[in-house]
Amino acid sequence: MKLRLERPLVFFDLETTGLEVKTARIVEIALLKIFPDEKNESFLTRVNPEIPIPSDATRIHGINNIDVMDKPTFREIATDVFAFIRNSDLAGYNLVSYDVPILINELNRAGIEYSTESVRFVDVLTIFRLKEKRDLSAAYRFYCNKKLEGAHSAFKDTQATFEILQAQAEKYPDLPLTVEELHQFCRQQDDRFVDVDRKFYWQNDYACFSFGRYKGHSLNKVATDDPDYLSWMLNQDFSIEVQTIIRSALKGSFPQKPPAVASKNG
Repeated sequence: MKLRLERPLVFFDLETTGLEVKTARIVEIALLKIFPDEKNESFLTRVNPEIPIPSDATRIHGINNIDVMDKPTFREIATDVFAFIRNSDLAGYNLVSYDVPILINELNRAGIEYSTESVRFVDVLTIFRLKEKRDLSAAYRFYCNKKLEGAHSAFKDTQATFEILQAQAEKYPDLPLTVEELHQFCRQQDDRFVDVDRKFYWQNDYACFSFGRYKGHSLNKVATDDPDYLSWMLNQDFSIEVQTIIRSALKGSFPQKPPAVASKNG
């Protein structure tokens, strides 16, 4: 089935210097414009962000400071980017919460005002989440080829979870088999974050807030400048893991970034 387009739809993706939308700078931008007549145009370039690329970011996308040393700054390509996306709708993967605001910020810094008032957004991640279930029943069907009878019965769910892990161990030869290694494997799923709830993320080996008043600030600095805020957090509905991090910070002990998990594909 073909998409029915009334005007061009631009698919795009950004590689950046970090997770914080307000401060992230683009180091690579790719645009693919699909026209209603199915013709297409593309635009791809690496970008000199004019700030050092953190090693954490390089580890994710593989782009380092030397790679972008002789590349144009975003200000130098801003007019071309704006012309490419103007009068088009936008599509991407998790674009509304990350790529779009970063792109808008970069355009604004270059003196270009980009209004999204008439822009329609298509997020394939949202479609994926809505159309493909990721619940226990779906996992049981996928890994064990069985229908989960009595879903949401505590024992049935527990037994199914055990069977799924056994099936995963059979399906993926490179999956570690010790609990310690499985623990590390599960945490590496997105090791940009300090905690499972993603309340803190790693930036230059420091734990930084990903939310609230101090979003983008390091936990170390907040503990020094505003310990009352951390005390307030202890009375809020945060997970035990987050509360433990906060209590430790109030005592002067901060999260230490674990070493990268070695690949077991060899």
